[in-house]
Amino acid sequence: MMKEKKQWIVLFIVLTLIVILAGCSGLPKIAQLNISVDPNPVPCSSEDGKWHYTMYINESNGVGVTVSSLTFTSYSQEDELIETQILDTVVFFDWFETDYVPAFSTIHNGIVHSGISVYTFIKVTGIDDNNNPVEATIRIDYLPQ
Repeated sequence: MMKEKKQWIVLFIVLTLIVILAGCSGLPKIAQLNISVDPNPVPCSSEDGKWHYTMYINESNGVGVTVSSLTFTSYSQEDELIETQILDTVVFFDWFETDYVPAFSTIHNGIVHSGISVYTFIKVTGIDDNNNPVEATIRIDYLPQ
């Protein structure tokens, strides 16, 4: 009887360790979106008086993302809201030639800023391949002319 009880205890411990070591691997992953800008802060071009930069959007957790919007929220030197511009999927597709960021991939596009703002927050939102909402945000600073 004692030997049988020890076997059950050992079996229970082994099964518990398997569950703990396996973790939650059965749960679907959530995409990780990231935005970067080069350069940041952005210098003003002496040629046209505008700020030119490249925006990169990448996914770093192995789950693709369909982008649903890209929002630019611009502020003055006094931290007052100047403008909010929301680009839908159609405009995003025109800019990036796609609305999908594949797993472990990056899409990018050149952006030209011509406003009076001194900084802008950019937010990209989307739905990953596992139907999870995802977003990423970055602040861009514009150097004076």
